[in-house]
Amino acid sequence: MRRLVLFAELYTTFEKERRIGLLVRNLIQYVRFMDRRELEELYIFTYGYRDGEALRELQDEGTLPRSFHVLSPPAWLDSKLGHIVYSLIGPIIHGAELRKADAYRTQQVTGSWSALIAKVLYRKPLLFRLGYPLSVRFQTERKKLNLALARTVERLLLRFADHVAVTSQIMKAYYGAMGNPANITVVPNFVDLALTKPIEIYDRARPVLFVGRLEKVKNIHNIIAACARNNVTLHLYYGQGDLEAELRQLASDLGARIEFKGSVLNEELLRIHHDHSIFMLCSTREGMPKAMIEAMASGLICVATPTDGASELIFHGETGYMAKGYDADAISAALAQALDEMDPRIGHNAREFVINNLSLERAVDMELGILKRMIAKSRGANHSSGMPSMPTDPKGKQAMGPKHGQ
Repeated sequence: MRRLVLFAELYTTFEKERRIGLLVRNLIQYVRFMDRRELEELYIFTYGYRDGEALRELQDEGTLPRSFHVLSPPAWLDSKLGHIVYSLIGPIIHGAELRKADAYRTQQVTGSWSALIAKVLYRKPLLFRLGYPLSVRFQTERKKLNLALARTVERLLLRFADHVAVTSQIMKAYYGAMGNPANITVVPNFVDLALTKPIEIYDRARPVLFVGRLEKVKNIHNIIAACARNNVTLHLYYGQGDLEAELRQLASDLGARIEFKGSVLNEELLRIHHDHSIFMLCSTREGMPKAMIEAMASGLICVATPTDGASELIFHGETGYMAKGYDADAISAALAQALDEMDPRIGHNAREFVINNLSLERAVDMELGILKRMIAKSRGANHSSGMPSMPTDPKGKQAMGPKHGQ
């Protein structure tokens, strides 16, 4: 594969991704593609008009390879509205480069229409990859207009993408009901195991760890309440969200011991794991959470709520502890059990689960296989009829662990 174009999520810029510590984590698989000599050049359709300068700085310091390039907007589109306009006309602006690509790949539903427009214009194979259905989010938020638009985009991508890659079996079933389930593959989120190291000490006295956005969906109010009831300190690491003042007031009202740690780079976060024994992610809605996968890879004992993604990671009493609901009572009970048992085997099982199912190398193998089949089928179809066709589903199913039960 000579050239792949990655269509970033709407509003994504290198500055934003670097600030919240996600830039390298979200691009590491393409570095692996190049290490294996499976990819020569990666073009990233992004939204920061200075992303070209930012990329050169990252390349000069050795963070990203020289074979990475950006397709960024002009300065006059540097606004929220401008980014939306760019998502529609960017495929035309960058037509010369998009025509040379072997394949396109999306990052999320938001902004995926840019890749769809490029596919229609230049007839390149498209992998529709996403972390969580946008329509599910808007349905739970009861935003009817947004829901209608999201469903339209998702149905169009399901119809015209050459293949669909989702992060969980639940997502596959959801989209399978809307389109062709044979054309959907589960490619879970992953962790670079080379960067992880299992923790050595499990201690009830250590603070509980949370990593995520300070937003309502993360259910942090009930995490704080659960920690207050169990008389444990909570460390909050976060990069986005506008609930800090509200959460500080709640912690004060409850007499909870909370430390707001702010944002750190992902590499530093993996070291921070070793100052903790328990990790909590108790969202009301979640895809396949990378923060929890990384915590499991470090051997942390995880406490979760029964969201779609967490239900495929946490098997109660085996790889972590699953609360029986989303309220403070349910979360507090699960946390209390984790604290009382403080069983290192739970952390060891969690790490083994990640090693067997969620490694970077496994994800790279799966995605490369899909891309190669897409490209080969597209080239074969172009030779025979001049038109691209839909690829068949890759054979084989992945084992994601034992059936969830409590």
